Amino acid sequence: MDVNNQLLKELLHKTDTAFQALMDEPGSSELQSAYDEAKLELDRYVVKFREQLQYRHGHKSR
Repeated sequence: MDVNNQLLKELLHKTDTAFQALMDEPGSSELQSAYDEAKLELDRYVVKFREQLQYRHGHKSR
């Protein structure tokens, strides 16, 4: 679980940093792309983590 927590922290930091940079220069297409990519990585992680939790929960209740 520590590995998951570290990865989550890194993804959150990356997304926050990209968002802050975009807010500093809202017209930058490069910064918009960086934020979109960081957000997509975070979203993928969350989906994968939810699936793992559902899988574990499904196997425990049987």
